[in-house]
Amino acid sequence: MEPVRLHRDGALGRLLIDRPDKRNAMSRGMWRTLRRLVDEAAGDRSLRAITLESAAPGCFSAGADIAEFEATYATPEATTAMNGDNQGAIEALARCPQPTVAAINGVCVGGGVALVLACDFRIGSDAARFAVTPARLGLSYHQDNVRRLVAAVGQSAAAELLFTGQTWAADRALDAGLVNQLVPAAQLSALLAERMAAICANSASANAALKRALQAVEKRDTASRDAANDEFARLFASPDFLEGRDAFLQKRPAHFPSHVDDEA
Repeated sequence: MEPVRLHRDGALGRLLIDRPDKRNAMSRGMWRTLRRLVDEAAGDRSLRAITLESAAPGCFSAGADIAEFEATYATPEATTAMNGDNQGAIEALARCPQPTVAAINGVCVGGGVALVLACDFRIGSDAARFAVTPARLGLSYHQDNVRRLVAAVGQSAAAELLFTGQTWAADRALDAGLVNQLVPAAQLSALLAERMAAICANSASANAALKRALQAVEKRDTASRDAANDEFARLFASPDFLEGRDAFLQKRPAHFPSHVDDEA
């Protein structure tokens, strides 16, 4: 099996990290593969939602593979290339047009935290553990990853994670807002399936518009905000809205035209 792969399950795309012997540490090749697979999933209109998860229980990701650092950061040119590979994968996930959800069971460290923060929201098991440890290596954290961390947990809690490098247990992560919900490890798969089924049942065009609206909030520029408001108004004349309205009034499941995989 490839250490990073995309599994299609109907309208759901599952991005799976599968390198358990290295605690799912991300090699340079894995970062590159993840970016390619995210771009592939983003361009697949039959996929209505994307998950990011570990294929093996007990560890989400130990972050970047430190065993490669001597070679990958040997020169300024190599450093620029390597940082482009790993941040490129993270940014591809952040701009993915479908809703993205991370499921965390076990250790999630450094680059692993950056990956889950690039998703729209996060669920975890009570075995999840989080740490952001670049300062232990004499490093900082990419500014976009710092921004997302602050957005999730606030400036003070982000500073605690970054400055101490200490591990947060699952309940602390929940209290801080790093994860949306926790369940026992044995129930995480069922919770993820329930969340993804709810997302995939909704209008794909509406979910895409909502994703752009959320991104407009983050961008904080007038053009993005105005575009989101214009799209909000246009959807009242869309085929999906007409179907959703009629389905609600007729008390039946909606069959949205934007569900292209249902047309076959």
